[in-house]
Amino acid sequence: MSFGYGVHQCLGQPLARMELQVAYPALLRRIPTLALATEVEPIPFKHDGFVYGAYELPVTW
Repeated sequence: MSFGYGVHQCLGQPLARMELQVAYPALLRRIPTLALATEVEPIPFKHDGFVYGAYELPVTW
């Protein structure tokens, strides 16, 4: 994800980064066998909208 740059930088960037630093390790501690269900290549990504990301992310545990 992009938070912009310079005067257009997102004001919530530090909070979002801190939340992810807490959330990902907590999720992996809770579900240690969490893994992608497919290879990275076939995952469809959004290129047509305002926010970049995956349409879906199949996981297994």
